[in-house]
Amino acid sequence: MKIIFGIFIWICSIFWASTNLQAQFTCTGQACQFLPTDITNSANRSFTRLQTEYINEVLKTNTEAGFLANIGTSNIGTGTVRRIQFGVSVSAAGYKKDDIAIEEPGFKLPKLPNVGGAVIPNVNVDFNPGWLLGFESRHWLSRFGIFLHGMDMVVSNKQLQGLSNNKNYEGRITVKNYGGMIRYQLIEKEGFLMNMFTWDGINIGAGHHVMEENFGFKYLEGKAATIQTNGVSAKWGGDTNFLYGTKVRTTNVDVRTGIGLFWIANLIVGGGYSWNTGDSSISMSRSGPLIIQANNVSVLEIPREYQSQIDPSILSANPSGTLGLGLSGDANIKRNMGYAIGGLELDVYLLKVILEGLYGGKDLYSANLGVKISL
Repeated sequence: MKIIFGIFIWICSIFWASTNLQAQFTCTGQACQFLPTDITNSANRSFTRLQTEYINEVLKTNTEAGFLANIGTSNIGTGTVRRIQFGVSVSAAGYKKDDIAIEEPGFKLPKLPNVGGAVIPNVNVDFNPGWLLGFESRHWLSRFGIFLHGMDMVVSNKQLQGLSNNKNYEGRITVKNYGGMIRYQLIEKEGFLMNMFTWDGINIGAGHHVMEENFGFKYLEGKAATIQTNGVSAKWGGDTNFLYGTKVRTTNVDVRTGIGLFWIANLIVGGGYSWNTGDSSISMSRSGPLIIQANNVSVLEIPREYQSQIDPSILSANPSGTLGLGLSGDANIKRNMGYAIGGLELDVYLLKVILEGLYGGKDLYSANLGVKISL
């Protein structure tokens, strides 16, 4: 059962501000007598807890990861641009909290993982407006830098299976994102020992970033999952279908400084603050055969390819039925977040390599890596 809910590691970026969630079990057949009498009632306390204590918390976790990844999409580095530069980057974030157990008298689900993550690839174009307008490097306009990014990407089912190396997964992801920052060198750089060492001065900036993601996922169960109900064990077959969509908008400001070493490397530190809003929807469904362990009969392992053709003698020896679960919800989101910045920029002639890390709180981290050609 845990692997079913593990698909939430692919979700990114929403936080619960206002929710509209629904959950419902449906059951037909002899095995249903072993389940709680009100299991098919969407107001059942167990499933209310599944919504409020698990779904809400997972979505919150993913939001905090996704927002932090959204902040890193511009791949800023020191915040300065000599003339113009082009490149590619990827921003990623992860968050892991304690597993969540949902248990009521007579009904227990396995512990469910509470994890979040986001990966946002980008194409980057940065330029100095002073250079673009023909001013010399000492002109005040040359202290500005404009950083733009965006990408419209589709990850096909074949690509997903290649990444996971697991044919039990089917899915498709579409990601669109765009945004940018405008930055200003508030205090100029200072060099020491023939510029072998430099203080990078103070660079400030503000930006806005938008990310939209739609995700369809199906997990083809290799074998039935185990659940416990009314003191007995059961095997539940069927595939899991998952749909998720979100659109996130992030506005952020930050300040950066650092130390340059030997004309090549720059160590970067700083901090910032962000304002985040978004809209999201989520749905998950699973339906398949249910077999109860009864009269000390061993629990049956049901391979997926046989779940629709179970031997009638097995069904007669063990109470069976069909169990379905549907979860759906939507949310409007709003959250502010402070963050710290640390990074390294390597500047070798025309090539820049930028690696940054963001810290948004305990166990919440993000990183972005970019390679740029600086002309």
